[in-house]
Amino acid sequence: MKKNIVASLDIGTTKTCAIIAERDKDNRLNIIGIGIAKSEGMTKGTVANILTISESIKNAVDIAEEQAGIKINSVNVGVAGIYINSMRYRNFVLINNPDSLVTKADVEKLVEDVKVSRIPSDYFILHIIPEQYIVDGENVVDNPIGVMGRKLEATHHIVLAQKTSTDNLKMAVEKSGLKINRMILQPLASANAVLHPEEKELGVALIDIGGGTTDLAVYVNGTIKHTRVIGIAGSHVTNDIREAFNLITEQSEKIKIEYGYATPKALVQDIEIPVRVSPVRQVTISLSILTEIIQYRMKELFIMIDNELKQANLKDQIKAGFVLTGGGSQLKGCAELAEEVFSKQSRIGMPLELGGGLSKKIENPIFSTAVGLLIDGLTTISVSREQKKEYLTPIGSFKKFFGKIYDFFKEF
Repeated sequence: MKKNIVASLDIGTTKTCAIIAERDKDNRLNIIGIGIAKSEGMTKGTVANILTISESIKNAVDIAEEQAGIKINSVNVGVAGIYINSMRYRNFVLINNPDSLVTKADVEKLVEDVKVSRIPSDYFILHIIPEQYIVDGENVVDNPIGVMGRKLEATHHIVLAQKTSTDNLKMAVEKSGLKINRMILQPLASANAVLHPEEKELGVALIDIGGGTTDLAVYVNGTIKHTRVIGIAGSHVTNDIREAFNLITEQSEKIKIEYGYATPKALVQDIEIPVRVSPVRQVTISLSILTEIIQYRMKELFIMIDNELKQANLKDQIKAGFVLTGGGSQLKGCAELAEEVFSKQSRIGMPLELGGGLSKKIENPIFSTAVGLLIDGLTTISVSREQKKEYLTPIGSFKKFFGKIYDFFKEF
């Protein structure tokens, strides 16, 4: 059993995806197991029913484990939902060492100060991401360690998650028999998988269109500048189709995937789509009307994002354009509609440049988040249940317990 195993879990409103990968000698991901299960019990990216979601997780993981031929015991999990917020925090520290050089300890002081900042009582800090460092009020640097100065300022992007929502997610994962290595904001994970460093440097907006929510992440000068979770996504398009043509949800989703266009400009020709709604009833749907319904909802979503970027004064900083990913981006003409609304270059983003194994099977926008979680997991390797047994014995637990007490008093 090799040690360089990493696993990810993308729990969405419509599907749960588990992927197991092995890190090769070139630090690339060889995909060895993929599991997808229908997701039930999620509402707008948050857990509504712990038991049903736990079952979905178990089903997806079982498929991935059987394919990989190994057992996993921990995963990186994506976090999204309408209960995610973000804020910016600016603080400073004075450099007191004799040579006036910024040290790692100075940078860590800034982070510790962020951790004790006032946030809503029902939220906790999920991520602290440095946006900018300024030395002596004018010298802007990416890495301040070793720079000479008397005062170090920093601006951090803080991602906040609601405690109740993430506790429910954690409980669902643990009930499936797994532990969580890290919880990672989904758009940050997707960005790891589909964005190029040059795009982040120039300024790019990532739009991850899922089933229940759409995640937005904006990068400028190589660092995150803005994140937002929007409560409109692919399931809303499906519901619009269902209401318009009096279909059941499963039929509406199938029609959207097989025939859906996001804009009439991408439509080659109009056709009539026969749909059997019951054993004795069949209806015919015009593709042009179907396209109009889809376009209305997708355009509403893009206009909301456009207004969000303008209010945040970020629209003009997006030089590299927009990257669309997630299941909702698979609608034909989605990138064309985005270009029309944003007046910026747009493309569909999918995970590429992976290693061997089953990697070709996940070169699809629906796997962007799951792959991004794997990439993050390269530094926090997940190991098999067999490898972890030595840490689960009573003696191991005893040592770990007193080790924590020793560390506490040492720090004190």
